[in-house]
Amino acid sequence: MRVFFVRHGDKRIETEINPKIKHTDPSLSEIGEKQAQRLGDYFKNIDLKKIYVSEYRRNHQTAWPLSQLKGLSIIEDKRLNEIDTGLIELMSEEEIKEKYFNFWTDFNEKKKDCRFPGGENGEEVKTRQEGLLKDLVSRNEDCLLVSHDGFIRILMCNILGMPVYRRHLFKTVFCGITELNYDYYRREWNILNYNWEIDLRS
Repeated sequence: MRVFFVRHGDKRIETEINPKIKHTDPSLSEIGEKQAQRLGDYFKNIDLKKIYVSEYRRNHQTAWPLSQLKGLSIIEDKRLNEIDTGLIELMSEEEIKEKYFNFWTDFNEKKKDCRFPGGENGEEVKTRQEGLLKDLVSRNEDCLLVSHDGFIRILMCNILGMPVYRRHLFKTVFCGITELNYDYYRREWNILNYNWEIDLRS
């Protein structure tokens, strides 16, 4: 079984709050739309059975061209949502430091898991992931999942047995592709490719 986690494409800068997810929900930028189109080049010879996305608009838009190419419906799964940054999403660094100094200090020291004020901590995202991964193992289907930067970095920590507060060691690019497979004999996930970048030059 091959599983592909893709970060959504490049996004516009928008500040309007989507009441469903209680966060900003910008659409893809022109570059992001091109990245989404180019996903088809990567997956044209891969027999995907399912496409899953988070609740965010840009993730649906990232998956749409590929879903049309493959003739697959897009399945929304909120477990793929980005880590909930709570009350600080639209705040500047200085505003966060002034209002939530203890959080700001702990988060930047990167020595323990921190809860975003009014939001989630990394371990809660990891718990979401565990349920999702268990479901994927039971379905045993090659699939693509469109998620987010923080989610994918926490996923790498999860699979490698690293503390979630070490996720800063991983970087992702817009529309970066991470490929995993599951070894049913050893009952473990393997990382085959990490953060492969879509080529927009041609």
